[in-house]
Amino acid sequence: MWYIITTILKSFETDIFCILILCSLSLANLGVFLILKKVSMVIDAISHSVLLGIVLAYLIVKDLNSSFLIIGATLVGVLTVYLIELISKNSKISKDAAIGIIFTFFFSLAIIIISIFIRNIHIDTDAVFLGNIELAHSSKLYKIIPVLILNLLFVIIFYKELKIFVFDPSLTNLLGFSSLWINYSLMTLVSLTTVISFDLVGSIMTVACMIGPAATSRLLTKRLLTCWLLSLWLALVNTSLGYYLGIYFDLNVSGMIAVVTLVIFLIVLFCEPKKGIISKTITNYFHKKNLILINLLMHLENNLIQKKTNNIQNIKNELKWSEEIFRTCLRKALKSKYIIQKNKKILITSLGKKYLYQKIKLIFNP
Repeated sequence: MWYIITTILKSFETDIFCILILCSLSLANLGVFLILKKVSMVIDAISHSVLLGIVLAYLIVKDLNSSFLIIGATLVGVLTVYLIELISKNSKISKDAAIGIIFTFFFSLAIIIISIFIRNIHIDTDAVFLGNIELAHSSKLYKIIPVLILNLLFVIIFYKELKIFVFDPSLTNLLGFSSLWINYSLMTLVSLTTVISFDLVGSIMTVACMIGPAATSRLLTKRLLTCWLLSLWLALVNTSLGYYLGIYFDLNVSGMIAVVTLVIFLIVLFCEPKKGIISKTITNYFHKKNLILINLLMHLENNLIQKKTNNIQNIKNELKWSEEIFRTCLRKALKSKYIIQKNKKILITSLGKKYLYQKIKLIFNP
């Protein structure tokens, strides 16, 4: 244990850790609203489209280290968002289709320009996807701090408007707020945050931190404020854990943060007490068993009303169940004293009738 701690402390770099934390908080801060609006794939579109902005800016300044590359990427990111909104609102094309059309067009256009005009320029694909955060220094903080402050102020000041807009855009206009302004302001901030984070930590961590914490918190709560705060906390936890694991195992930090984000999402997806896959599977299993038992008792009661003989073999043939299901259900009913067995006949008891009527009442009057 002490060896693990000393290994992490030796390689720990405060500047890099702060950049990662600030990036993840900036992304998760807006991710909740994208998840609720069901437009999370906009992030993927922006992360592909910004290449066009970088390429066009490079053609003008001829310098890969110029800050104009970030400006060009930001402008194309904003343009991507606006075009997606424009196409999806003014045609019969869905937003998903609009996202696919725009980002593939911009990305392919960037590839064509690269192959024709700047084919001799080397672009490090590993740096594009995973970032070069290990080489970052404190000056990078000045890029992300204003973005985080701007995002937090936007959400805090316009929280009420955002809440109404996310769940009912029409009501936003009726109450005197411009849903168009809120939407474009939100998407502009999303674009700006995505581009800055893309430059600092790479596209994989950018997409993971924008969507992962928000999607995880959405599984745990339905309240917007709780969901927003929880997504920020999860972003902090995911980033910290991913950074420490990346240091200890000497792996790419951005990639490890994305992996941790996915793992925590899957843990919540499977193990969430109320709506997790495991709890749902267990609940459905017992519901199925109870429904089979109710079906048996209902059949016995109907036969009793119609004055039919509840012979074991006849009941089995009428229900058309397999031998295993029928015997299992019979044993459970006998053990619970809902039925009694006499001379190869099954009789429903008063306790069985009471149980049956209670369940029927719950079904029709939940």
